[in-house]
Amino acid sequence: MLSKAYVLLEAQAGKTDDALLRIRQINGVRDVSLVTGPYDLILHIEAEDLKILGRIVNEQIQAIPGVTKTITCVIIG
Repeated sequence: MLSKAYVLLEAQAGKTDDALLRIRQINGVRDVSLVTGPYDLILHIEAEDLKILGRIVNEQIQAIPGVTKTITCVIIG
């Protein structure tokens, strides 16, 4: 079953635009929005299962220079 999640992302000052461009290139990222508030970006991601979804976040998104924090909210419904 397809796994989906929203990822709330904080980036270092001045690094948000570069992170946004890099995130848009990641396979599995369906949408990414620049937002106001405590987070800088909100991503909608999809993967074949939770294990792959976790790898996208841990190995690709968190590896982007300037990304300081992510919170993954798995969609259950």
